Amino acid sequence: MTLNHIWSFLCFLTAASAVTVKYPSINGSETLNCECPDHQCQKVYWYRLLKNRDTPEFLMHTDVFNKANYAKNVEQNRFKTAFIDSTKGIFTLRITGIQEKDAGFYACLLISHNSAQDPKDLMPEGYSIRPGESIPTLPPTTVKNPKRVNRLPNICKSNHQSPKGCKSLVLWSGIAAVLLLVVILISTLYYFSI
Repeated sequence: MTLNHIWSFLCFLTAASAVTVKYPSINGSETLNCECPDHQCQKVYWYRLLKNRDTPEFLMHTDVFNKANYAKNVEQNRFKTAFIDSTKGIFTLRITGIQEKDAGFYACLLISHNSAQDPKDLMPEGYSIRPGESIPTLPPTTVKNPKRVNRLPNICKSNHQSPKGCKSLVLWSGIAAVLLLVVILISTLYYFSI
């Protein structure tokens, strides 16, 4: 697995944390947007994770000149990608003839020539596509008196037995963030070295 594959997979997992849900009809169509935060993006990669699958699948990528490169098994007549708005830097993915087999999570990864760009901004929120499903209706809201809840679990309370509190949790979170930055740095250096 190359650094580009690892980077793409990490980006895909990050995008999966924020999702917009779409409910297209069977045989209908849906357009997904991917907006560049600094208008300097040159390319977009589209990925999906189909329902009941374990591995993300690369669909295609396109550049600002609308030159698209598709993965081998992608139906090019159903999946169209384009750069549509140069003033806002918007790339789109249009899916037509949607079937139940298309249900899953779809996400994009932007490539920018701006080296100061925050990498998390190049991974916009993803889309959950649920063909043929009805939009759930929410029950009427009721107002209840909120109960006072202790937001810190017992492991984070400082007491005579554990005076450190949550320091170890903060430490490991910091280590994870540093490791992610190292992977991003290595991926960026590798990208610009080829």
